[in-house]
Amino acid sequence: MSQLLLGLDTSTSTASVALFDGQRVLSETTWLAGREHSTRLLVEVEVALERVGKRAEDLTGLVVARGPGSFTGVRVALSVAKGMAAGLGVPLWGVNSLDVLALAAGAVDVPVRPVLEAGRSRYATALYSKGQCVETPRLATSAELADLIAEPTLLIGELSEGARAQLEHHRFASIADTAACVRRAGFLVELGWRQAQAGDPGDPQALDALYVT
Repeated sequence: MSQLLLGLDTSTSTASVALFDGQRVLSETTWLAGREHSTRLLVEVEVALERVGKRAEDLTGLVVARGPGSFTGVRVALSVAKGMAAGLGVPLWGVNSLDVLALAAGAVDVPVRPVLEAGRSRYATALYSKGQCVETPRLATSAELADLIAEPTLLIGELSEGARAQLEHHRFASIADTAACVRRAGFLVELGWRQAQAGDPGDPQALDALYVT
């Protein structure tokens, strides 16, 4: 049976939409949404489907970034995804937004620390080793991020210009290239696909936002 998964991510001021058929990312759009997630998300979904000659009825499942991130941002994609899953009668898988950035870092020999905007000059972050999260997600300022890095570590994600400048001089920190730091729904939807292949039924009713306090 052919598959067509739609990935939605509005966790922070960056938003992204992607289509995946189990083998390839067929379409992906990532943009700086600011606070306008709700006005563009469904428009970008329609554009993505039209680009590959498909309709919403052709979707076999959805994948959504469930946070951490901004309270409102996370809720936008989650609400849209739940509504679409209910209307189409398809499964919905939720993915930790930090996992998306960790996957984008690729296979590296050092621990990876993804970071996401969390408001009030704070970041949501966790530590990953060999692709697995080994630390409970937490909130941290840029100064606290620096204190968390006690060994050679790759940082990837949404760092402000000031935080990037501060961490560039850290003894153990290296920062991923700017383009790699953009959270992309192509990685998100692949993680959802993996959940499906592992037997997760993708129950929309069991899915809720993930926040770090």
